[in-house]
Formats: sequence, C-alpha cells, structure tokens
Amino acid sequence: MPEVRNCHRCKKIFMYVTGPQICDACKKIEEQEFERVRTFVRDFPGATIQEVSRETEVSANLIYRFLKEGRLEVAESSPIALQCENCGVRIKSGRFCVSCSKKLASDMISAGRTLKESFRDRDGNETGPREGGLRYIHGTKKD
Repeated sequence: MPEVRNCHRCKKIFMYVTGPQICDACKKIEEQEFERVRTFVRDFPGATIQEVSRETEVSANLIYRFLKEGRLEVAESSPIALQCENCGVRIKSGRFCVSCSKKLASDMISAGRTLKESFRDRDGNETGPREGGLRYIHGTKKD
C-alpha cells in the first residue's frame, strides 16, 4: 500500500511504494548519475571512489550505495575495500559475502518453518480457513 513520504533528496512529498525513499524525478536523476559513474568506471577501472566522485560529480555515498545494491562491482586489484556487513571479509559488491548470504537465507527458511509450525494447532491442523477465495469473517452464511 503506498504511503505519503518526503523524498530524501529534494524533500518533496511523494507516494512511496518500495525501494529508495526518493521521488520519481530524483530516481531519474540517480539513474543519470549511475550511467555517468558506470561509463567512467568502464573507461578507468582502477579509479578510487574519490576520483570517480570528483570526475562524475556524484557523491561518494551514492557510489557506495550503488556498490551495496550490486549495481557496481569492485575490481580485484582495486584499492576500494568493500566489506561484508556480517563477518568483515572483502567483497566485490552487495552487503554480504557468499557464505554469510547462504547462512542468512538458511536462517530465514528455518524461521519461516518455525513460524508455520507455530500456526498449527495441537491436532496437527493449520488454524484458520483451508480453502482459498472469499469467506465470512463473522458467523456463517445463512440461506
């Protein structure tokens, strides 16, 4: 369900659904900035974030966000050190290393199973309606 929020960049009110909390106009600007960064990094793969920021006029924070979103990747020989937010190992992009990502996914699956089991009653049946579609919330249908 959309919510009314203020854009983090321009402070204008907009209808927020998902993703970064910025309005459509600012999303377009960020896409243009991403293209400038992508083009510069393609032409100068060994550049530091400060050099990329200075040459493209895109903030270093936004460049780091592009890295964390997985839209950019750090080269093996790059001086940029992006680290896993869980264990601290060096990664190329995103927020977590492969090992921590697998563990997080496993933990989420386990939590989902536990939650599903907590909804079962003592007879082993799931509580609530078993059929899809419409149902009456209060009482039953009277003919």
